[in-house]
Amino acid sequence: MSILSERTDKNALKAIAKTLRFFDELTFCQMTAEDDADTNKAKRLLLAVIESGGYRATYQRRKGTKLIKAKSV
Repeated sequence: MSILSERTDKNALKAIAKTLRFFDELTFCQMTAEDDADTNKAKRLLLAVIESGGYRATYQRRKGTKLIKAKSV
C-alpha cells in the first residue's frame, strides 16, 4: 500500500518509469487481442501518471531510465 498525498513523489514516478521499457518487449510476443489491448491500456495509464506529475520518461540502453521535467507552455 502507498501513502496518499496531493502530489506524486518523484521517486514513485521514477519507479513507474522503469517499468515502461518492459512493455516494449511484448511487441514480439504472441498474445491474444484482449491481452494486447489490456497491456496497451496499462502502458497508457502509467504514462499518464508520469505526465500528470509534470515529467516525461526516456530510456537509453546502458544509461537507464531518466525523468525529464516537462516544459510548461
